[in-house]
Amino acid sequence: MRSLKQALQHKTVVVLISVCLLVMFMQIWLLKVGLEKPVEFFPNIEPKAMYVNLDTPEGADLEYVDSIVRQVEMSVNGFETGYGTIPTIEQYRASYEPKEHSTEGDGEFFGPSDIGNIEYIYAKSVVTAGPGMMFDPNAPNHVGIQFIDLEDRRTPSSESMELIRERVKNTPGAKITVAEQEEGPPTGAPINIEIAGDDFETLGRIAKTVREIIGEIPYVVDIRDDYVEGTPTVRIRLDRQKAAMFGLNTDNIGTALKTAYNGLEVSTYREGDEDYDITVQLSEENRRVTDVLQELMLPTPSGVMVPLTTLAKIEFAGGLGDIVRINHERVVTVKANVDENKIPGPVARAQAEEMLRSFPMPPGYRITFTGEFEFQQESEDFLSKAFAIALFLIFLVLVTQFNSVAQPFIIMTAVILSLGGVFLGLTAINSPFGIIMTGVGVISLAGVVVNNGIVLIDYINKLRQRGFDLREAVVAGGATRLRPVLLTAVTTILGLLPMVTGISYDFHRMAISWVSESSQWWRSMAIVVIFGLMIATFLTLVVVPVLYVFIEESKIRLAALRTKAKSYIPGSSVAEK
Repeated sequence: MRSLKQALQHKTVVVLISVCLLVMFMQIWLLKVGLEKPVEFFPNIEPKAMYVNLDTPEGADLEYVDSIVRQVEMSVNGFETGYGTIPTIEQYRASYEPKEHSTEGDGEFFGPSDIGNIEYIYAKSVVTAGPGMMFDPNAPNHVGIQFIDLEDRRTPSSESMELIRERVKNTPGAKITVAEQEEGPPTGAPINIEIAGDDFETLGRIAKTVREIIGEIPYVVDIRDDYVEGTPTVRIRLDRQKAAMFGLNTDNIGTALKTAYNGLEVSTYREGDEDYDITVQLSEENRRVTDVLQELMLPTPSGVMVPLTTLAKIEFAGGLGDIVRINHERVVTVKANVDENKIPGPVARAQAEEMLRSFPMPPGYRITFTGEFEFQQESEDFLSKAFAIALFLIFLVLVTQFNSVAQPFIIMTAVILSLGGVFLGLTAINSPFGIIMTGVGVISLAGVVVNNGIVLIDYINKLRQRGFDLREAVVAGGATRLRPVLLTAVTTILGLLPMVTGISYDFHRMAISWVSESSQWWRSMAIVVIFGLMIATFLTLVVVPVLYVFIEESKIRLAALRTKAKSYIPGSSVAEK
């Protein structure tokens, strides 16, 4: 009550202090977080797993792909392969012997690698090609690394990712990229450039130049594109007239070539209860080389053997690669990741835009930046509209409830001023404003602030109806509603503390869990509500009553001025008196 009486004696000072606190907390947050990245889409959390993706040359066979994957896997394990040499199976198995436990009773676990955060490693080798393999989080050819639980990690898994990236980046024979396991909805890469045009080869050349340009930006890693030049092929162009002279046609020659390479089942061999197919085809050594085509002999209907080179020309070419269309346009996409610990993604993207702004594009071709930034803009627009609509609907409900425009305006002012607590909380954890998580926290905070404001102002109105003086009603109402306002704030803050600290009780193990992976997602939302309620409680108990008195006394003075003005109007009852 003493505090309220003092505040009511200095109404203008109290309101100015509240506004200055909002501005000050916002400026402190911007200075600490930095103007380079004041906003983020989703919080940057420690990944549970990562993938070392391999983009092998088009047409590579399984044995070649497997040799590259094994080299990468050994490099991840910390085993030096000499780059280009395939380790023996004894060396390969030896690398998987479990490491010795360095300490006792501390829960530390070492996987097959010398990196303590790794639980296990697996590898996958297939023969495939196409743009999808480099853009999926885990490409068809990849080495997967699963990290141990968050509570058992001695160092952040992001540091382990950087160490693995350094180990595998010089592996020859394939394009190596590193990707962490995606959490939440797909948002695209920090740098995502779509190049649209008609000619596919021209798109490929532009994409190559764009890769080289953005490769000059510091801390931009894993640059790749989805342009596929095509699988190497051997074309056999048949001279139909010469083939007809020997009684052959394209079907005869095609069947002969298919038999030579794919094989033809000619009979079955039975031994006991088992049947074995007898297949005629070239030996494996001849199927691996193309020189055999120069020596291949074809049978003719007359029984004469004719060399294939007499009837056809043998050429080497590449087939057309995969074509990606977006909105009916041929598009080649260039993507790149950014080391968020060194430089914010939006800053790197802005640098890429600046470097490509003067890039000369052929007529009919264009470059568009999409990806994570596009999703961020859409979500930001949606949440901004949602917050504005929420405030508007709250205002309409309050106007209906109080039958006044001024009193709902007081509560809306308290909601805006409570954003100072939002920026204070973000400063405490040194976090940018999260479009999704922080935005949801702000909307939730607005609901609590409005609820406390309604409780206080409604009670003050009832006291005035009972005959209390304006200031007397405000002081008595603030003192009476102190307990429910504090209880609302305290219970909400205590309920959100486990979400901030990550401390909880694990009912599966019946033990206290000191770290929670899910808290990484919700921490910013919880901290925004907690600090926002701290400031909002002060606003509800002090600033709202001050604004209430300020507006009501302004009404009284305005009514007195109107009455005084009427006294000068001739013929009025006041003038007659």
